[in-house]
Amino acid sequence: MLIEIVRYFPSVILSAFLTASALWDLSANSFSHASMDWNATTGGVIFSSPAIAADGSIYIGSNDNMLHAFNADGTNKWSFETGNWVDSTPSIGPDGTIYVGSWDNKIYALNPDNGNKNWEYETNSYIVASPAIGADGKIYIGSKDSIFYAFESNGSVAWEYFAGEPITSSAALGQDGTIYFGDENGTFHAVNPDGSGKWTYTVDTVTDTNKSILSSPALDLSGNIYFGSGNGNCYSIIDNGENASLNWSFPAFDRVDASPVLGINDEIFFVSRDGYLRSLSTLTGNLNWDAFVGDVFYSSPVVDVNGRTYVIGYTGGGENHLFAFDPDGTKVWDTNETDCPFQIGGLVDSSLALSTDGKLYYGCFDNRLYCLDVGVGPASSDWPMFQRSSRRDGAWPSYLLEILVSPTGVATSMGEGIYNEGATATLSLADITTGYSFNEWTGGASGNSNPLNILISSNTTVTANFTLNKYQLVVSGGSGGSVSGSGTFDHGTTAPISATPEQGYSFSGWSGQGIASTSATTTTVSMTDNRTITASFTPRNYSITAIVSPESTGLVSGTGNYQFGEDVTLTATPTLDGYSFVSWSGDINSTLNPLTVNVDSNLSLTANFSLNTYSLTVSAGTGGTVSGEGNFPYGTLAVISADPETGYSFNGWMGNGITDPDSTSTTVEMTENRTISASFAVNRFSLKVLSSTGGSISGNGNFSHGSTPSITATPDEGFYFTGWLGEGVEEPNALISTILMTEDRIATAIFSPNVYTLNLASSGSGEVLGEGNYTHGQIVSITATPKNGYQFETWSGNIDGNLSSPSRTIIMDSNKSISAQFIPVEENNFVLSILSNPVAGGSSFGSGTYSPNTFAPITAEPLTGYEFVSWTGTGIQDLNSSQTNIEVIETNTITANFQKKKFSLIIGESPGGKVSGHGTFEYESEANISAIANEGYTFSNWNGTGIRNPGSPDTTVLMSEERNISAVFTIKQYILTLPASAGGEVKGSGIYNHGSEVEIYATPATGYSFKKWNGGNPDNPTSSLATIILTEDTNITASFDRIVYTLQLNASIGGTVSKGGKYYYGYLASVSATPENGYKFIRWEGDSVQNPNIPFTTTSMITDRNLTALFEIIPLTDNLENTTKIAPDWYDSSWFGTFFQNESGWAYHLEFGWIYPVAEDSKNIWFWHIHLGWVWATQESFPDRYLWSQNSQNWLLWESTTPTTIRFYDYSISDWLSFP
Repeated sequence: MLIEIVRYFPSVILSAFLTASALWDLSANSFSHASMDWNATTGGVIFSSPAIAADGSIYIGSNDNMLHAFNADGTNKWSFETGNWVDSTPSIGPDGTIYVGSWDNKIYALNPDNGNKNWEYETNSYIVASPAIGADGKIYIGSKDSIFYAFESNGSVAWEYFAGEPITSSAALGQDGTIYFGDENGTFHAVNPDGSGKWTYTVDTVTDTNKSILSSPALDLSGNIYFGSGNGNCYSIIDNGENASLNWSFPAFDRVDASPVLGINDEIFFVSRDGYLRSLSTLTGNLNWDAFVGDVFYSSPVVDVNGRTYVIGYTGGGENHLFAFDPDGTKVWDTNETDCPFQIGGLVDSSLALSTDGKLYYGCFDNRLYCLDVGVGPASSDWPMFQRSSRRDGAWPSYLLEILVSPTGVATSMGEGIYNEGATATLSLADITTGYSFNEWTGGASGNSNPLNILISSNTTVTANFTLNKYQLVVSGGSGGSVSGSGTFDHGTTAPISATPEQGYSFSGWSGQGIASTSATTTTVSMTDNRTITASFTPRNYSITAIVSPESTGLVSGTGNYQFGEDVTLTATPTLDGYSFVSWSGDINSTLNPLTVNVDSNLSLTANFSLNTYSLTVSAGTGGTVSGEGNFPYGTLAVISADPETGYSFNGWMGNGITDPDSTSTTVEMTENRTISASFAVNRFSLKVLSSTGGSISGNGNFSHGSTPSITATPDEGFYFTGWLGEGVEEPNALISTILMTEDRIATAIFSPNVYTLNLASSGSGEVLGEGNYTHGQIVSITATPKNGYQFETWSGNIDGNLSSPSRTIIMDSNKSISAQFIPVEENNFVLSILSNPVAGGSSFGSGTYSPNTFAPITAEPLTGYEFVSWTGTGIQDLNSSQTNIEVIETNTITANFQKKKFSLIIGESPGGKVSGHGTFEYESEANISAIANEGYTFSNWNGTGIRNPGSPDTTVLMSEERNISAVFTIKQYILTLPASAGGEVKGSGIYNHGSEVEIYATPATGYSFKKWNGGNPDNPTSSLATIILTEDTNITASFDRIVYTLQLNASIGGTVSKGGKYYYGYLASVSATPENGYKFIRWEGDSVQNPNIPFTTTSMITDRNLTALFEIIPLTDNLENTTKIAPDWYDSSWFGTFFQNESGWAYHLEFGWIYPVAEDSKNIWFWHIHLGWVWATQESFPDRYLWSQNSQNWLLWESTTPTTIRFYDYSISDWLSFP
């Protein structure tokens, strides 16, 4: 058979070669399928296959004993020398480290940057296989010494597996980390990641063949393994876990040493030494197509992304061709075409490598590494080239599996890590927190299995979701009551439960697990499991208690202890004036009194009394408004106020209970219904009507507010009315007007004298003096002076009296026209002329014509306000006499001299102010006078004659005679208002003169104290009796403070009391006493406790209080059920044993000796022991001899070793304690 095969191969090769040569069109157009980028020379034949790093570096071994590194452009990067040939294909680790074997028996780990050796390991024979690299960083490689090695990344040996035969096959790593490779005796090995054998598979023995497995396996995601054998068969087997089984085998006609690769359409490519490239179905092993490519020993093809397959074969005649076949087997091109710009330089045993950027690399027997550009990258199939990828690591892509737990920390997850693509990861959970249950997986996995297997195809995050357990709580009650609280609750929940006894029953306790307090009607259950809880109820008696609110305002009869269903009558009777029963509150709300109740529960009632409420009606008469009306409790000091309208004054209050009837703001004591009225009086104001000289007035009097009395001005003859001065005059220029009376008024009528014209004329023989304008009544001097040769004869016109005197006076009472008549002087006569100085000072008599030597009488008469002084001239007998003679001896002119009289002005002293202006003044002069009111006074008017404006403080006086005048001042009055204040009453309000010292009083009401006066300027603001000096309207308020009393609460041993505090007078303060476990309340000690025998009561705060709650221990016999008295003070309990106890509270227990017990309930006791401190005994664990220690916070197991000795096993220290 072997001879037939040998004969067959050459003929087939030759036939195929000739056929191919005939088919290929050597006259094709220019070659465009691929181009030669570069080639690089090594120092020896190349059997090794190229490996391509991520940065484009290419690594390949050579028989020059070197591992060569080239840059992506073909330039030399570095070379590393080994001790022999390097036929092993290098592999590139995840960190870039280069791993390669050598004929010098060693495996090397090299730095990719510089080729420096990281480590080396020497086996027992040469290495031609290529390393494979696992997801965990381990390096796997077989050696000709029949051992398969696993190395850690640091070069240490992880494990060794003895295959029994030399190993040339490069290993492939399965999805689950299984290592697959063949040996040279036809055994295919599967090794677990820990180095233990998984299974072996032996290929068929074919006559005249060598069944060695030099081919490296290819793997797919379905778990199928493909490899060739020296027996001429192509194999597909599957890993069943404990063994392998054959899927199919396909016979070739010569050895199959090249490694198979997977295409894109469920096809596997094998190259055999019979010269054929075959495409087989991965499912059935049937032939899809085949093509003759020439002799191929070890070189594996490569498949690109389009499914095109590239392979290099020796076609004879020294020619080596690179072929490209489409997925249907059609040859697309080969390098033997015409115009192909490059050639395959020699035999190629190097497997092809295709980079992602479309570069095709291979090594050649001509010592060169070639780089062709085919334009497309490798297929995405499971195993498209030798050792799967251009990194030549022989392993599946690895992915990270991360497992999260939600909620965080409730369980421990297992299974996360790095997995090969397609590997199955097992997710599992452990250490699950109590109370949580696994629900489901979410994220990269689904389902609720634990553990769960998932297929890894990418980086995956999976979340294990837990839910808090829910438990059922069943709450039931025996007869006599109802319960609540059943339901479904989360683990760890504190579920509330409640027991409500029916009428006539009382709650006696809970039974079940997890109960916080078995004696409380409302408690909680710790839900860490399904729970069944039962409430027990027992019949009971009832008590009726009652308190009075407010305290001491009444009494209640009928309270006490009664049987269920008994009828009881309660009667509330007030004991204080002003109080009436209002209602019952507490457990019964009713207004019936007496009240009959049927006893079906404990009743705690309050008899509520309230102060009677009385109505206060406040009314006002004409002239004001009032406030304060309403309803008020008995004894209240209700504040009432009266507010007069403008023009009115408060006159007083009328009615009963008024504190100060004369005060606008006061209080009314409300002890019955009250009707109060305020009266007001219209204000009356004085009207003083004054006048200046020249007229008379009328209208003086007192008038009501708002009235408009008439005032009249009547000018004297020769005078006219100028106008009214003063406020409120409605028509200031009318003789008859009105004035609005809203306050005291002064109106002054001003008169002025008429002005007349005096016209003087003469006959032309002399002149006259005195012409002008003059006021009414003014006395005017006129003088007629003749010219030489003439003499005055007479006056004519509006003049009467002495018409012959050339110098005289007239009174101006109208317009006047007067003429002077002159006549010639008779011959031999002389003229005597008499003048007045001043002209207005007086008149003279005696002027005329006289015979010579005549003694003529002359007279000087002064006018009003003037007096004669002397004569001036010659011939006068007596110059100082107003009546004398003059000797006329010639024409002569003399003068009568006058001067004004002087009058005294006296201003009398007036209380309330100061005056100025008195003195001596000439006739008809205007003397200035002034009045200044003192503080607290106002100027009213002047009294006297000649005053120009009697109503003005600053005016003048006409000095035509002696004057005696005075100023009138009026003292100011102020209103002192003392508003009523809550908390007391005040007195002292009213109207007072300026400077009055007024005493004010404040009287606090019951429960109040006077604090201070606010406002004004009292001499002692903090005294309830103070004095104030009034200098203005003043409003002062009295402040009162409610009296605060202190309540101090104390407790004896065995209980606690509520907090005390500070309370206002009369407050009904609540007090409460709470016994501790094992104690009971006895009574309250102290004054004025409403009911000292109950723990919850009240006390009236009408003084400081100091109360003490007394407690005493509850004897064990009162708490423990089924306790029998066996001797005086000796008892036997059904579960706690035999003990002695008297009134001291101490007990002697036959097992424990002297103890101080405090019973929580019938099933739980705390007791103090001299050696153990506080320990807890419960009916549930006591029979098993277990106690709980507060000191050690753990259980104690007790036993009596002798009648006088007891010992305890303390679980906190795991040791025995012994005490006598």
